[in-house]
Amino acid sequence: MGLRPRSSRESSGLSRRSFFGMAAAGAALPLVRPSSVLATPGANVVAPGLLRDYTGRLCYNENPLGPAPAAVTAMIDDVDMAHRYTDWFAESLRDDLADMFGLARNNIIAGTGASEILRLCAYAFSGPDGNVVCPYPSYGQFSSDAEFMGSTAIISDLDANHRVDLADVASKIDEFTTAVCITNPNNPTATVLPIADIEAFMAAVPPTVTVIVDEAYHDFVQDPNYDSAISLLATYKNLVIIRTFSKVYGLAGMRIGYAVADPSQIGPMQAWHQWGTVNRLGLAAAKAALTDTDHVTATVDLINQGKQYCYAEFDSMSLEYIPSETSFFMVWVGNAEQVASALNDAGYKVRTGWGMPEWLRVSCGTMDEMYGFIAALRNIMFPQGGIQPANPLRTSLHGNFPNPARGGTRIGFDLAHTAEVELEIFDLHGRLIRTLVKGRRPVGHYNQVWNGLDNQGYPAPAGSYFYRLIAGEHEQIRRMILLPQ
Repeated sequence: MGLRPRSSRESSGLSRRSFFGMAAAGAALPLVRPSSVLATPGANVVAPGLLRDYTGRLCYNENPLGPAPAAVTAMIDDVDMAHRYTDWFAESLRDDLADMFGLARNNIIAGTGASEILRLCAYAFSGPDGNVVCPYPSYGQFSSDAEFMGSTAIISDLDANHRVDLADVASKIDEFTTAVCITNPNNPTATVLPIADIEAFMAAVPPTVTVIVDEAYHDFVQDPNYDSAISLLATYKNLVIIRTFSKVYGLAGMRIGYAVADPSQIGPMQAWHQWGTVNRLGLAAAKAALTDTDHVTATVDLINQGKQYCYAEFDSMSLEYIPSETSFFMVWVGNAEQVASALNDAGYKVRTGWGMPEWLRVSCGTMDEMYGFIAALRNIMFPQGGIQPANPLRTSLHGNFPNPARGGTRIGFDLAHTAEVELEIFDLHGRLIRTLVKGRRPVGHYNQVWNGLDNQGYPAPAGSYFYRLIAGEHEQIRRMILLPQ
């Protein structure tokens, strides 16, 4: 998804269309919290041999630390029972999950990864003569499975900041809609919706429409405005939340996922459920993984460390990226297929697609893998010594730093061509707060500091703000949070 040229705008502020699209997704930002200590190049953070021939596989969002150690022990301990059948419907795991969430077993259904659970949702909540509403770019399994069941899939576009646009999703629900599926955090854009926006959306959705929230990357989110939609189950009976053991617990190969919902939603899914789909070793691994909090913490810390390292490198190369709330991120590289092919030749597999031909999706690996990935990317993007070119490759607006900001923040932008430039800050109502840049600027890299004051010299109130860059035909908007002084 490239940046679209603007067609028209209001000179005194944000256009209604641009502003509404931004505001509909909520005022909160994904907050990036830098790690206080970064590993040094060459540091090994994974046991020798653990990755075998998978080194550089940064395409499937797998756990770079491997499976939870407690899960490995549990599988070893249970392997001599492989001749005995497993729990028919993973009852023991469902009991453990119910205890963890303060619910009952009939609030839980477990299966072979989130893939089976999403398919059960399609079987239960879609069919001929109805439709389902799904954002895109996003994880597309549910819409595909629903179409297989005879439903029409209605697609909702993401907003200008690559977030699910809940206002647009709601506008597409009609009397024939049976289900909505939202991935939060979203895949592939790694953006997140705050819980307040999810709750407001649920209040507006007819109770006859099942709302599925896929939270596969729940454990990686740093945004304090986010919370699991499980917190809304007591109020909304038409809500289904999906989780997986594949990501933070490192059990992708064991294929274990589950859903949490009111029994009125679990029942129709169970009607389609085959017995014995969760294998015995996978069941033992999942139950043990729930207790291995140290592994979860280590995984999240490593992922955050890898992202912060890559963000700094992207800034030095003037490459735009989407701040991530997951174990992967997206970075702008121009011709993504060409760059991905070159990275593959260098030993690093990444993903492209989703109608976003200029972007790569990169999974976080070990720090050694991230150092190698960045070195390979530099050589591909800048073959003349791997250094930042004198002139930017494209016009772009960077994320401000720090964010949230207290008293001051730096806003960077690049100009690939000489242009008339406006860099302005707006409040949530679209009112102009501060003009930082106005006038003609040559090609180059720029950094502009906002000291938190408005155009009259008064401190701006704490809260959420939009900032917009207009450079010729290029227009781009981002968001920030200003903290109290």
